[in-house]
Amino acid sequence: MDYTNIMKDKTGYLTPVEINKMLNYAYNRIEDGFIGSLWMRNYLLLLTLQRTGRRVSEVVGVPPFQKVKGLRPMDLHDDYLIEFSILKKNPIREKTNKGKVRKKEVLDKLRFNKEPKKRLLPVDKWLYDMLNKYIEINGINPYQRIFPITRQRVDAIIKFIAKQTGVARENCKIHAHHFRHSFAINFLKKNPNNPMALIQLKNYMQHSSTQITEHYTQFTPDDLRPSLEKAYQEEEKDDESEGENRNER
Repeated sequence: MDYTNIMKDKTGYLTPVEINKMLNYAYNRIEDGFIGSLWMRNYLLLLTLQRTGRRVSEVVGVPPFQKVKGLRPMDLHDDYLIEFSILKKNPIREKTNKGKVRKKEVLDKLRFNKEPKKRLLPVDKWLYDMLNKYIEINGINPYQRIFPITRQRVDAIIKFIAKQTGVARENCKIHAHHFRHSFAINFLKKNPNNPMALIQLKNYMQHSSTQITEHYTQFTPDDLRPSLEKAYQEEEKDDESEGENRNER
């Protein structure tokens, strides 16, 4: 049974099947398996979004790129760690706290000087090795971006693939942030009995509070059923043990 309609935002979530359709489409377009091809870039781009849950700005970088301290927006380290430049939205206010309108040159300066925070986050070995090979074959140096395209171009690629694979939604454009939502929801679904899962996800997603992370706790009845059954099974075992103890006495 399809319970998708009861979710808070069914358009903001891609199922594992839908994501695999998009990944397979991009992979099958790679010319003769050539890792330096355009579609290999597209495939690795989608794979990175799917397996890291990062914001698109943290994967392709945010302008002006020369202001990012250190190396590229995504920098690979030992032990399957990637250093991301975390730049949250926190919009620059057009007015001061006293209500005075800021001049355009002041706003431009504030935006230009906005610095990201560097965070080392783990990734799976397969993605790490694929990115490493892609960097090596394409001769990407430490000061170049791995995916030198704009976030608008990323969304255009995703929209095209979604349409080609039948993943597109009515009245909703599929974009890069769908992969972030899907990563979070699938992470929680894969760890239903882990009491620390929400805290771990909050730290990985770099959320300011667990209240933000709780937006991803969109579980269907089928998702909740195993935990419910386990709770009742344990309760029945406790009742049986108590009955046996009474009989022994």
